[in-house]
Amino acid sequence: MNATSAVLKEGSKGAEVTKLQEDLKKLNFYSGIVDGTFGAKTKEAVINFQKSQQLVADGIVGEKTWSKLNAALSNPRFDFRIINVQEFIKNNRIKATNPKAVAAQLFSNLVEEEEGRRSEDILVTYPTRETALIVYTIIGVPDDSINSIRERIELKRNQNKWEIVWVGQQYKCQSGRGHQDWSGILCS
Repeated sequence: MNATSAVLKEGSKGAEVTKLQEDLKKLNFYSGIVDGTFGAKTKEAVINFQKSQQLVADGIVGEKTWSKLNAALSNPRFDFRIINVQEFIKNNRIKATNPKAVAAQLFSNLVEEEEGRRSEDILVTYPTRETALIVYTIIGVPDDSINSIRERIELKRNQNKWEIVWVGQQYKCQSGRGHQDWSGILCS
């Protein structure tokens, strides 16, 4: 039986549980120790993942949970809140047309003396000649509920002109205001 067909539940042990914990960690659902033992923290992570996928949240990893887990791992847009591209362009006053210029414009939009701001990071990569990806992270947002915001901005080249084709956001919440790992779920 391979790891994606094993039925796992609290009390299970072994390589399949190790894989489960590693996969849940990659998706920011599990923050415990990867030890191959399906305990209370692993069960809680499984339940939270199952809820996020509209599965029966019973903490038991069967065929449907493995299927959703594998699909999530292969989808880089997983667990992002989708942002309307035109609204993103308007709200950020984007006038640039190439990925590095868009990143520079996002960075220049920052308010220098904004209270609580600790750090910003922008990464621009080119997965292919025709696609670009900007990951823009702000840690220390001056907000009562949100601690950090990460935006994923995907661009595509169309006849030597770049256009933003997809935008998503993830959040980390302030202590006591929701999840502490990256998620597309808004903080409370």
